Amino acid sequence: MISQYETELSCLPKGVLITKSIKGNQYYYLQYRDGKKTVSEYIGRQSDKVEALQKQIDRRKHIQAMLKALHEEYATAQKMMEVRV
Repeated sequence: MISQYETELSCLPKGVLITKSIKGNQYYYLQYRDGKKTVSEYIGRQSDKVEALQKQIDRRKHIQAMLKALHEEYATAQKMMEVRV
């Protein structure tokens, strides 16, 4: 399961969706870190594309939370196996 989630995670965009208002117009950017550098990629003003990207970002956050829980469960199981042996 962990490998499936990690594979899916690698296909999803990382970062957050931010909005900038310039002269009354809203523009959307995908902002993420690349090493020490913060990168802002212009997405556009289209609501369909922005909504799809937000769903992908939400999916990524959900998968990251599930992976964290799986890793914690795996560590707990390993500790229990050590105690029994």
